[in-house]
Amino acid sequence: MPRAKILIAYIVIDLLIVGGVVWCVFQHVPVSKYFFPAILLFIANGVWLVVMTVRNTPRRQ
Repeated sequence: MPRAKILIAYIVIDLLIVGGVVWCVFQHVPVSKYFFPAILLFIANGVWLVVMTVRNTPRRQ
């Protein structure tokens, strides 16, 4: 998977998470219901970005 596609996927997933949080705010969902899952999703997405970047970086010779 090229780096550009990895970055685009990362950005799209982050925007979906932010969209979900904003939707919860406008629906008056208590913060305790969505804050912790949103943090976990952001962390998981960041770990995925690092792993995919490392996997697709060519080794030095």
